[in-house]
This record gives sequence, C-alpha cells and structure tokens, in this order.
Amino acid sequence: MNCSPALVVFAVSAFAILYCYAFYPALLALLPFRRHHDMGQPAEWPKASVLISVYNEEKHIAARIENLLALDYPTDKLEILIGSDGSEDRTNDIASKYNDPRLKLLAFTPRRGKPSVLNRLVPQAQGELLVFTDANAMFASDAVRKLARHFADPQIGGVCGRLILHGASSETEEGPYWKLETFMKQHESAMDSCLGANGAIYAIRRALWPGIPDNTLIDDFVIAMRVREQGFRVIYDAVAVATEDLPQSVSHEMTRRIRIGAGGFQSLFLCWRSLLPWRGLYTFAFWSHKVLRWLVPFFMIAALVSNFALLSNPIFVSLLLLQLAFYAFACLGALLRRMKITLFNAPYYFVTINLALLLGFFRFITGTQQAAWKRTAR
Repeated sequence: MNCSPALVVFAVSAFAILYCYAFYPALLALLPFRRHHDMGQPAEWPKASVLISVYNEEKHIAARIENLLALDYPTDKLEILIGSDGSEDRTNDIASKYNDPRLKLLAFTPRRGKPSVLNRLVPQAQGELLVFTDANAMFASDAVRKLARHFADPQIGGVCGRLILHGASSETEEGPYWKLETFMKQHESAMDSCLGANGAIYAIRRALWPGIPDNTLIDDFVIAMRVREQGFRVIYDAVAVATEDLPQSVSHEMTRRIRIGAGGFQSLFLCWRSLLPWRGLYTFAFWSHKVLRWLVPFFMIAALVSNFALLSNPIFVSLLLLQLAFYAFACLGALLRRMKITLFNAPYYFVTINLALLLGFFRFITGTQQAAWKRTAR
C-alpha cells in the first residue's frame, strides 16, 4: 500500500482519537498508582473563604447557604462570600435575610460574568484558603475539612474534590463519561497534578491566586493550571465530596458544552506555559487528556474525508462502513434517546460533545462566546 497523503491523514486522525479516549486512559491504569499521603487532621485548621458567584439563583441559594452554614468546620475559621452578578430575581433578597457573621453578600452591577466576580471577591477574602463552588452544588458536611487537611503539605497548591452527579431521569450519558473523567483525574493527580479543577468543589492557597482575565470562559480550569505553573501540585481528593444534579437533557447541556469547548481553545493561550514539554509529566497529561481531545472533532472530519480517498482498498471500504454505521447509530440515538439504548446513546453522546467542541472552536475564533452565561437547567 502506497503511503499517500490521504493514508497519513487517516492514520494520524484515527490514532489520535483512539489515543486520547482509549490508549491514554489504559496507560494511566498501567502506571504505578502513587497515593497521596494522608496528612491527617492539622493541629490548627486554616481559615477558609468559600467563594460563590451567582446569577439569578433564587431556586438554589437558600439551600446552598444553609448547606454551607452547616459545614463541620470551625466557626471562627470559615467565611462565605457570595458575589451576585447583577441578579434580577430574588437571589439578593433571600441571601441578605441570613443573619450570620460568617456570611457576606456582595451585589455587583452590571452583570459582567463569573471571572469578574471572582476577581472582585478574592480581595475581600480573609482566609488562607480560597474554596470555590457553585450555587447548585451541595457539600458533604466534612468537605472543607477534607480539602483543607492537604495544605499542611507545602508542595500542595490546590485540591480538587469529587463531584457526584445525581439524576436517574437524565437523558444524557454524562454519568459514564463523568466516571471516565474522574478516573483520569485521580490517576493524573497521583502521577503529578490534576488538569484543572471542578468548579463545584476545589480550593487553592490564597497566596497563589493567579488572577484571571474577566473574559475567561472556563475559570476553574485556568485557575488550577496557573497554580500548577507556579510550581505547586493540584491534587484530587475523592472523599471531599459535592453533589449536583445531572443535566436533564442533551439540548440543555449543549450550551454549556459549547462554552466549555470555546474555553478549552482559549485556555491554550491562557495556559501556554503548560504546553512546554520540559515542564514535566503534567504537560504530557495536558497534551494527552485535553489538547488532543479538544481536537477530536477535526480528527473525526479528517478521518471521514480521507477515508473516501482510500476506497480502492477493500479495508477502507469496511472502515468507511463502520464510520457511517457509527454516525447512523448516533442519529438513532437522537431519535430514541428517551429509551436509553446504550448501543445508540453512546454514539449520540460522543458525537454531541464533539459537535459542541467544534461549535465552541468557531465561537472562540469569532469572539462570540461571552464570559457571562446562563446555567443549564438541572
């Protein structure tokens, strides 16, 4: 078989897709798993500032505040800062009714987006630790303790907790996808450092707060990566738990994934130091887990187009039929998604998330994705 340009494009594209979704997770599973030493309970707990950016969260804000006020953490070592980003519903009224010295509401106008809120909240924080979370997430009672205990190690700059997604009635397949993401986060943490963090539950040292541009699209990822770029590890702790409902439909989730896709391409510029190969194992993980995955939509298109140029070989006729069958199953998954047939739903979800990445890329290069966004229905 001649090594034609079409063959090279097909081989590179197919390998890249298989590598980031199959070979790389398998490689992580084979690497020695270094468990982080349990630091135990510190002699004195550090002061922790919980930061939440909210916009029109009247549905969740009361339960979230009560959840945080009930945390099993020393009362004099905890503060809760809520930044309301131009909320137009009853969010501010509900939050202002709580008479607790640990709680402070800062109402900002006009609406400028979560990164701007965080940039204005951090200077108000008194804690040694900054704990970030969302209005619709719920912490386990010991979540902040579990995060805070690791900072007794001076090499730890950040800790990402575990987000458990609930919602048996959800139409998406984010549950299995999330399990894969959690598996990789755990092993990458053991190898070197987490790639980014989960916005629902993570903490960093206040001294390492990097500041972020107000137009940052995926703030949790950029903040954690910039902590690692300062030479401190960001680790994953599976027993520091937050819970959140699964999105109720892929259509609702699409907007969020497009924003994340645009943010991924933006982060290549905001976190360019993490792309430099001499910076260590976390750079290898960044390329393998994130960068290549963000490029998968382009690899999928390239594999399909190049396959048509190779049909003189019977092997590639079969491979084309397999690709077309996969996309046909994805279409059936769209039509039959309420039936939750894995054979159809898995291709549908895979195609959907990569379509979102592709649309996110075009939003990024055209500058049409805004930092201020509306949360998907959950």
